[in-house]
Formats: sequence, structure tokens, C-alpha cells
Amino acid sequence: MLFDLDGVIIDSNPAIINAWTSVSEEYGYTLTRVDVERFIIGASYEYTMRSLFPGMAPDVKSVFHSKVDELEQDAWCDLIPGVASFIEDLKSCNIKTGLVTSSWPEKINRVLQQHNLDGFDTIVFRNDVLRGKPDPLPYLVAMEELHLKPQNCLIFEDSDNGIRSALSSGAHCIAIDNDFNNLVSVKDFTELEISTEDLIFTFSSGEKGIRLYKKS
Repeated sequence: MLFDLDGVIIDSNPAIINAWTSVSEEYGYTLTRVDVERFIIGASYEYTMRSLFPGMAPDVKSVFHSKVDELEQDAWCDLIPGVASFIEDLKSCNIKTGLVTSSWPEKINRVLQQHNLDGFDTIVFRNDVLRGKPDPLPYLVAMEELHLKPQNCLIFEDSDNGIRSALSSGAHCIAIDNDFNNLVSVKDFTELEISTEDLIFTFSSGEKGIRLYKKS
């Protein structure tokens, strides 16, 4: 199973929005809600800058980027409800897990240390790939590292850009707090259960939410 970081592991979207909005205003740009949803949340830095600031000089982009990173990295973000115990349940079932994110090592390590999360079998961050989300490449790289076929992989994503990346990789996807084109969606990980038998890729809805089973 593969997880996005921001909005899936940690509730960081408010911090991300604040960072991009604040720095943009410093440089004379006003971001709209559409800008944020379409080009920032769940997107790679390159995609955001290419989409929103195509004429910005490279040296200015570098400073702009550093300021956004600094604000994001310094922000405290709570865990998404239920995600820590869900990951522990996966470990107990010997399920391979990976983190696939547009964030960078310093932020990732800080989050994992803050919340005592460890044991991901692979971590793919923004510098590992030439094309970030919404391109499928980050997830394809993670699957290759874990020796997983797309049809045998389940991805958890929250943003439209991340979901597009996941689905275009050929994998299954569950949306976290996002009603994306009738995709299977839950509010958070407290609505998910793992079958005590094996695991997964059929979904069964019930009073307790969604239960995940392994394909036989």
C-alpha cells in the first residue's frame, strides 16, 4: 500500500495553503481558491510554479521556493485520525507500505520523528522523480521499488492531483475526505478496517465503514 503524506498522513493542507498564499502575496500575487485547489494541493512544486508563475525568473523562483518550504517545514501538523493504528495493522499483516510525496527529506523526517512513525518500506520524495504529481511517475517508481504490479497496489490520496496520479498509474485508490468522481472515499482512517484474514483489493461497506480484503 502506498500513502501520500500531506492530507493523508498529516493534516497539513492548511499549513501548505498558508505558506503559498503568504509568499505569493509577498511577491505581489493573489491566489484564488481555484488556484489552490487546482495547482497547489497535491501537486509538485514544478507543476505549481509552471502553472501559476510561468514568467518568474529562475533565481526568483529559487528564493520563492525556499520561503514556502521554510514556512511549511516549521508548521506543526496533527496526524489524520486513525492513520497511525492503520499503518500498525498493515505491519502486523506483513503488508509492504510506501510513502509517495511531493515533500522533501527534511520535512518528511521531521514529520516521522514528531509522530513516531517508521517502517515504511520505501519513500519517494520530490527529488526522486523528474515529473511529480499529477504525473503517475512517483507512484510507478514506488511500485517498482516494492516489486508491486499496479493492479495489486492500493493508494491513499486526498487531493485531485494526487488521485489523478494514483489512478493513471493503474493502481486502486481510496480517497481521503475527497468525493472525486464517485471514487471510494472515507472521511479518515477510522472508517477503514483490515480483515484479520489476509488483505485486499475488494471493498465491502458496512456500518463500520469500509473493510479491506486480500484478493484470493
